[in-house]
Amino acid sequence: MDKNVKIFLIVIAAAIVLLALWGVISYFSKGKRKGRAAERKVAGTIKKLGKDDNIRIINNAFLPLYRKTVEIDHLVFGRFGVLVVETKGISGTISGKGKKLTHKVGPNVHKLYNPELQNKTHLDNVNHHMKKGGFENTPVYGAVVFTDKNLNNEAKVGMDLDGFKKFYESLPDARCNQDVLYHYFQKLQVNNPLKKVLHNFNKKDWD
Repeated sequence: MDKNVKIFLIVIAAAIVLLALWGVISYFSKGKRKGRAAERKVAGTIKKLGKDDNIRIINNAFLPLYRKTVEIDHLVFGRFGVLVVETKGISGTISGKGKKLTHKVGPNVHKLYNPELQNKTHLDNVNHHMKKGGFENTPVYGAVVFTDKNLNNEAKVGMDLDGFKKFYESLPDARCNQDVLYHYFQKLQVNNPLKKVLHNFNKKDWD
């Protein structure tokens, strides 16, 4: 094997190892742990709300977005159609409007990408795949859910868990086949672990 090829392969292997290590470190970081706890809470709430309607759920769905991927916290399929849920487990205070909100926790202040705009990207992605699959007439809804009761939501974006429960219960019965929708999106999911690591590596919003 050519020496340059060997060096190239070694560099590629080292890069993959570093990306995997970075992914593991990020996975166990405080912010990620809090986010995962919030996602489990919302997933449990959705499961209870849809128990009698035999809803189907895909948690942490990775879907193709051009040459990249998009990660959706919860994709819910029911007789109402499809529900795209973005979950946030942050505390403190969020204020402002537009693309960038201000998130303050104690003395720490940073910018937070508006989760409603974040979820709009997810909704656009889902609607794109729905149209490709022939489901363009199926209703698609979106919700941003904050789980921490200590959050002061001055920006008035999204909803808390109680608000989400009311929103979910207000969804009309559109007589959709949740199993067909579920299996369609199951087949669409990106399962390549390297693409998932790269997705997290390029992620701008860690809240």
